[in-house]
Amino acid sequence: MNESVLIGKTERFLRKIGRKTIDIPVLSNIDYFIEIYTYFKENLSQLQDLRDTMEVKGYKAPYRSIVKYGRPSASEMQVEDLHDITRHTQHFRMKAAAKKNILDRIKSSIASHKIAIGNLEEYGVIKCSSCQNEYQGHDLHNIIARKCLCGSDKLELTPNIKGVYRLDIINFLPLSGDYMVKMSQLSPLGRESFRKIVRILKQEKRGSVKTLSLVVRVFEDGRWVRKRVNLDGINQVNYEKEIRKEYGPDARIEFMQFHRSRPSIINDKHVQTALSLGYVKLAEDKSIAIMDSVLRQYLKNPEKIKIYNEALEKSRRNSLKMGDFEDQMTLQRELMDEELQKKGLVDGKGKLDREVEADLKLKEKIDKCLLLNIPRTLITWDIIKYYLTTSYDHRTKYSGSFPNLRPYLDINQMKSFENFHKQAINILKNHLNENIPYISDISSLLTGKFEIEKKIKGLHVKTNPSAVGAAILNSVGDIDLDEAAQIFGLNPEEVKTERDKIETFQKPSSRAQQFLEMIK
Repeated sequence: MNESVLIGKTERFLRKIGRKTIDIPVLSNIDYFIEIYTYFKENLSQLQDLRDTMEVKGYKAPYRSIVKYGRPSASEMQVEDLHDITRHTQHFRMKAAAKKNILDRIKSSIASHKIAIGNLEEYGVIKCSSCQNEYQGHDLHNIIARKCLCGSDKLELTPNIKGVYRLDIINFLPLSGDYMVKMSQLSPLGRESFRKIVRILKQEKRGSVKTLSLVVRVFEDGRWVRKRVNLDGINQVNYEKEIRKEYGPDARIEFMQFHRSRPSIINDKHVQTALSLGYVKLAEDKSIAIMDSVLRQYLKNPEKIKIYNEALEKSRRNSLKMGDFEDQMTLQRELMDEELQKKGLVDGKGKLDREVEADLKLKEKIDKCLLLNIPRTLITWDIIKYYLTTSYDHRTKYSGSFPNLRPYLDINQMKSFENFHKQAINILKNHLNENIPYISDISSLLTGKFEIEKKIKGLHVKTNPSAVGAAILNSVGDIDLDEAAQIFGLNPEEVKTERDKIETFQKPSSRAQQFLEMIK
């Protein structure tokens, strides 16, 4: 396919995706749910085909050909040809930029579709009324034809109370690959929040040794020479012995550098960007909806703040109507002072009302809490909840709402999750009905979960992953047993059973230790 035709076809397809809006409340209807799930799956398949085609055609590194076949050397160049060469080079650079940008948008769209599909798979449980068979997760693709494998079309959709999903995020994802546009629409606090979340998701693990670079001193042709050598990283190998095998017994290693693979918490930059954008845009939308009720709860006189904001907006509009001035801000400030005096919010000396001044400082803190802490709290809790309620084996095969999520985190990655902000938790509970507990030490909580997984690995012990997560939340996170059970949609008895099992995996008693020593 011609390059311009391929790019044009892709742009039309992405624009078509961008025009589609998902009606989130209607997703509880099984027909609409299957329709949207099928729509995303078909889009993903088509996007992946386009990506593969573009990568085969060299869109992944489009500037390479320009470097290889760039302008000739100065000795070969004629002065009259310089303009033509520059113009042609610019033309090819523009084409290369178009290729790189369209492939970048395709990859962003693929990441967003994977997130959307993951949320739908975590949300929906479809049950056949005839054979009582249930479909959820990856199994949902089996009922795209709206029929159970038994042949019955009597299907019912129920939300998965144990799933980790946030359907409201779907409409805020860059599904059409327009992540740059969505980033430009963020408020200053929104951009700061976006950067913070990306930093969390990019936190790297100290990985295993992938390759080594060595400088080796060897004796050749009667003299000592230095050689640069690259080796693959292999566990428990004596590299000096390997070098002497290759270059003789006199070979010496003078320098050795390890190159490690450093996987992130979410090991895909497009997924990191899409998730961060989705959570920040969702938090901004929710913050606007609850702003008035939050201010009424925390401010002494929210009505005065409302009058102050109206005066600020009016002075800004009036200053713009008066035309361009050398110091537009000074003009706006003068108009603002006049407006505030009319409203009685400043005295004759131009000093702001003390109550208003105190409320403005408090409002600034509330704005930061809503736009900085709430998106970080939401995504942190969702990731923690996913780790707590799933087994290691499950996470290695399926990452749900978080594509490319690592199944296990090291201590540095766990520390990247900042502890929850108490005021943000209170706002989420009281104004957004979010069931998120206050966790004082997130790192210890995740460490406890991973330690339990290591202990039960290979023991063939049957556990309830959700109840194990609730039990750890109770024992390590100091959350009441009933509250922990309610957060994960469980019966307290289920949690107590798993907590008792966990206690049996702890350090053996002194008598048990003596017995183990005797049978060694």
